[in-house]
Amino acid sequence: MNSTQEHQLRLLSGLIIAFFLVLHLLNAGLGILSLSSMDVMGRALSAFWSFLPAKLLLYTAFTVHIGLMFVSLYRRRSLRMPVWNLVQFGMALALPILLFSHMAGTRGVLEILGVDRNYTTIVSALWSNPSGVFRQYLLMTLAWTHMSIGIHYWLRPKQDYSRWVPILYPLCLIIPLLAALGFLRAGLESLQLPADTPALLQLREAMSHVDPDRLQLLMSLEKSLLWFFALLLIGVLLFRAYRGRQDRRQGGYFISHTPSGKLLSARRDQTVLDTLNEAGIAHAAICGGRGRCTTCRVRISDTAVALPEPGELEQRALQRVRAGPNVRLACQLKPQQDITITPLLPADTAAPAARVSAGVMGHEQKVVCLFVDLRGSTRLGEQKLPYDVVFILNQFFIQLDDALRATEGHYATFNGDGLMALYGLDGDMPKGCRKALEGAVEIQARMVQLNQWLASELDEPLRVGIGIHCGDAIVGTMGPPDGPTISALGDNINITARLEALTKEYDTALVVSEVALRLAGYHYSSLPRHTVQVRGRGEPLDIIVVDDPSSLISRNH
Repeated sequence: MNSTQEHQLRLLSGLIIAFFLVLHLLNAGLGILSLSSMDVMGRALSAFWSFLPAKLLLYTAFTVHIGLMFVSLYRRRSLRMPVWNLVQFGMALALPILLFSHMAGTRGVLEILGVDRNYTTIVSALWSNPSGVFRQYLLMTLAWTHMSIGIHYWLRPKQDYSRWVPILYPLCLIIPLLAALGFLRAGLESLQLPADTPALLQLREAMSHVDPDRLQLLMSLEKSLLWFFALLLIGVLLFRAYRGRQDRRQGGYFISHTPSGKLLSARRDQTVLDTLNEAGIAHAAICGGRGRCTTCRVRISDTAVALPEPGELEQRALQRVRAGPNVRLACQLKPQQDITITPLLPADTAAPAARVSAGVMGHEQKVVCLFVDLRGSTRLGEQKLPYDVVFILNQFFIQLDDALRATEGHYATFNGDGLMALYGLDGDMPKGCRKALEGAVEIQARMVQLNQWLASELDEPLRVGIGIHCGDAIVGTMGPPDGPTISALGDNINITARLEALTKEYDTALVVSEVALRLAGYHYSSLPRHTVQVRGRGEPLDIIVVDDPSSLISRNH
């Protein structure tokens, strides 16, 4: 099984268990109303999970998820890991122990006693023993926390995760809180139930006639499961120790870590990230070294070194950021020779990322880019006093900001006498292209108005050049932690800047790529069309020169 298949199995089994857990806790939350409300939903859930395909799916998911935990523990070359990963591992080890006890004390006992499985009976049995109540709350807390951490770090690199955070975070708090209160309210109600309650009468009757052999069988089964789990854990740890000893005997490789100047010894079949962790060297790895992000990527300086080919999971991640041939993921790379590496992201990348936009670092998507630049700003600085120049530039940027707001544009970066704006961040490229062109028209209209206001201050009217292009880019939260903004990087962004520069060469207001006009659905056959070789792009690019952007819009309406 390769790492991609293992990741998919872990994810699928985890989602099935999460679905079961959410329904289970929602049912417990109904205890706020009454025990009978829990019984009503409980019967429906019991009927669903008793359906053979659903039962097999659930039990298989539990078995696969626990099994993959042991596989992951065995494969780890180092037990040094981020705190959140260590906490999740610890909970994963504790959960089966609590789960075996919970199943034996609830479902197992009721099966042995032959009584109806309803929440009145289960809650009454649990609340008859204080330790049972404590174990139930502990199991619920660990299970929900483990699930939440897993889902968070699965979704964290996703493009739209930040949009769902305002919904998911409250649910993450509300659901377990309702379950805890519901179980408390139901437990207090169970303590006050009349002695002649049918469910309690049935329970007492069954307990008075319980078969000692069947009860002993249940207790021995629970102990056997716990012993099996413990022996499996010990076995995995022993195998890890034996493998480490064999690896040390068979040698390994050395890593020269450029920033620290350290030479690190690594065992055979050990990832670069594991080696760094063992050496106590901080290294970015937002996803915990599972190949779900690219924050751990490193540049390999030794171009002559033969590196193992990247697996499917690593290849897909590297393609997403258009990494060069000498860039690899530290969490996936297992060199066979000595190498020299340079981290490409700061070691504390995860910290500010977690505080900004739910930790979204960046993602590849199609976007429309608009560059606008003020012509003759240098001459303006020569002719005016500095305070006057600041005043004029402030008025200029106020108009640009208003133009972007009016056309659904997003301010990305500021470069002194111009700025970059993004359109189509919602993924609708045709609309984004139309809005960007409308933005160019709006900017020109506001420049006319600004020139009228500042007529007495200016020796000649202010002019701008605008470039518009669209295509794939890396879009994400960038900048310092205290003042980040959503911006974009990539070849298509650089090309847009080149198009804006071409407005000087063609002495025009707007240069737009033909592909952007085509996506916008505008007719442009009568406008000057040129094919240019843009620096940074291998193939020639077809562009359209537009002297008056407003005429382009009016011609198509």
